Amino acid sequence: MEWGSGRAPLGGLFEGVCEIALGAGEARLCNFGYGRGLCPSFPEATVADAVRFSVAGSSDGVVKMVWILEKDHAPVEHGFLEYRESTREFVEKPEGVLGAQARVFVETYLGRRT
Repeated sequence: MEWGSGRAPLGGLFEGVCEIALGAGEARLCNFGYGRGLCPSFPEATVADAVRFSVAGSSDGVVKMVWILEKDHAPVEHGFLEYRESTREFVEKPEGVLGAQARVFVETYLGRRT
């Protein structure tokens, strides 16, 4: 559920249930990243501390995005995604949490654009 806006990584602030702390039923606000050492549920073995998304362009009904995984405020991995507005699907579906966050980001972007 969106409850704010601004320069948040997903295009807005969202409430949700932490998938890692699901057994404990803990609700968290985590979409800014960098929870390592601050959140008791943060997976220490993960490769990244945060993910960032940006729209690189849009043409012919396809939104082109870049994603960047960061650790200690530096990029460690990146990639590109394309989202078809007509079908509301990614050309190549991203998996896991990255895929869920990418979908929220692009849908928030499209909602603000119209």
